[in-house]
Amino acid sequence: MKQGRLFRKYVILFAGLVSGALLTSGLIESYFSYQDHKAGLVSIRREKALAAASKIEQFIKEIERQVGLASQPQIGAGMALEERRLEYFRLFRQAPPVTEVSWLDASGRELLKLSRLAIDVVGSGTDFSADPKFHETKPGKTYFGPVYFRKESEPYMTIAIRGKGQQAGVTVAEVNLKFVWDVVSQITIGKAGRAYVVDARGQLIAHPDISLVLQKTDLSSFRQVQTARANLGKPGQDTTETPIVQDFQGRQVLTASAPIAPLGWLVFVDLPLGEAFAPLYASIYRTAVLVLLGIGLSVLVSLFLATRMVTPIQAIQAGAARIGAGELEQRIEVRTGDELEALADGFNSMASQLHDSYATLEQKVEERTRELTKALGQLKALGDVSQAVSSTLDLQTVLTTVVARAVQLSETNGGAIYEYDEGTQEFQLRATHGMEQELAKALRSEPIRLGEGALGQAAASQAPVQIPDLLDERGIVVPRVRPILARLGYRSLLAVPLLREEVIAGGLVVWRREAGNFSIEIVNLLQTFATQSTLTLQNARLFREIEEKGSQLEIASRHKSQFLANMSHELRTPLNGILGLTEMILDKIYGEVPERIRSALEDVAASGRHLHGLINDVLDLSKIEAGQMTLA
Repeated sequence: MKQGRLFRKYVILFAGLVSGALLTSGLIESYFSYQDHKAGLVSIRREKALAAASKIEQFIKEIERQVGLASQPQIGAGMALEERRLEYFRLFRQAPPVTEVSWLDASGRELLKLSRLAIDVVGSGTDFSADPKFHETKPGKTYFGPVYFRKESEPYMTIAIRGKGQQAGVTVAEVNLKFVWDVVSQITIGKAGRAYVVDARGQLIAHPDISLVLQKTDLSSFRQVQTARANLGKPGQDTTETPIVQDFQGRQVLTASAPIAPLGWLVFVDLPLGEAFAPLYASIYRTAVLVLLGIGLSVLVSLFLATRMVTPIQAIQAGAARIGAGELEQRIEVRTGDELEALADGFNSMASQLHDSYATLEQKVEERTRELTKALGQLKALGDVSQAVSSTLDLQTVLTTVVARAVQLSETNGGAIYEYDEGTQEFQLRATHGMEQELAKALRSEPIRLGEGALGQAAASQAPVQIPDLLDERGIVVPRVRPILARLGYRSLLAVPLLREEVIAGGLVVWRREAGNFSIEIVNLLQTFATQSTLTLQNARLFREIEEKGSQLEIASRHKSQFLANMSHELRTPLNGILGLTEMILDKIYGEVPERIRSALEDVAASGRHLHGLINDVLDLSKIEAGQMTLA
């Protein structure tokens, strides 16, 4: 390995990890701070826009209410104009923004006009029937005209309300919208932020800079205005989709809007991005400085750590190379007090063990050979069991093979396999190996119940159960069996349940004359044999069921064939009589037969002969199935 390569690798790795973590953390923090800051600014802008929209909307609704009250009285003949004049004077007192009010009769002619700025006119008769303020005004629907400027200085809007009744006229009020300017001018948004109002056509109608309004600035082509106008009819949806846009002065701004529903107007609140994100930019700058400082510190720390790690590693590498070359007396000296020192000690210990292993190598080879022979015997036993399962369906043969191999490989003195009966919840002895007649007779005389003894406990818990000492009265042994086992000299026992998908199929039990626990290897081996035994029991049960079902099907088939033969014979007897009588009538035995009857009888005879042939075929088929006829 090239000198210094490992050092550079660790320096780059440590510095890269720390720097990457710092950069990632800084970028993620900056991103989420940006999103949170932007969302907070948009929320504040929108709240201000909503507040301004609410004020303007309340202003318009109040004017609409006052004009509606002035248009409601039912005016008759005579003093009608005078009464309406009084109502309009009251309207001037209640609604100062109304500078002019007029009344148009049902045909659209002006009969009365009062003004704060000009001379009152009575009965002018001017025809306004084609004007939108007349023909677009409907009962219950207020007409709001477009914003216009009087003398190019102040904005005005027309509000028209139609009275009740078929012949009711229309009250038209001209409203000064200077109040809207006052609301917009009072909104403070940082140093360079602005609030402005756009009407339904996209025209600027209110802005702190009055010159932009007087120039009739058209904002309908701007994205924020188009989006807000498109979303006006969608309740609960923000009228702006993208909060960062370009305003009509070419600046990138953070915007929010709110609708004035009755008029289709929109209130926008803009704040230049530079001012909006100034605090965030300062925070990002501070974060960047801290990240750079952290990266520099991480490089210094990585250099120190790499030096501390690489030097002992190089010493270990050199020592391992000498040990690998055969210098087993070589020792590696590393004093770092950490895992590297432990690694060096491990190499030293390995060298000592290698040095000592030559003397005992032959003995270890013999021990390993015995272990492999034992493992080979276990594999052969498993192969014998698998072969027995696959080569025969005789349950007794397979179970005898399984229990014999289990006793052989577990190095025990005897064993037995039980089958579990779900109906009685009892274990029936099925096969044994190395069992004395006295013990076998005792076990067959009375079955073991579920939960009784070591086997019952193993099946109930679905786990192996072993008894280290059968002479211990506390051991879970069937009482009637314990004396026999003790008299025969058995001291320990192991029971393994036979399970198939957590369903009890039986149990495997082995015993020996030595006391003590069974090793984990023997327990695992017997569990493997238990699995083989479970498959055998399942296969044998399925085979018995198949034989029973086949026998039942064979009996049913014979009954069916016998029934068909008898039925066919019984049907043919009356049919022969019918055919015989029909032929006798056709042969004029009973006299002349009319032509119409003869034709019907011939059809009867033909159908009968056809049916007779079909019955003969069914009879032949049933005889073949019943074995009474042989095909040649």
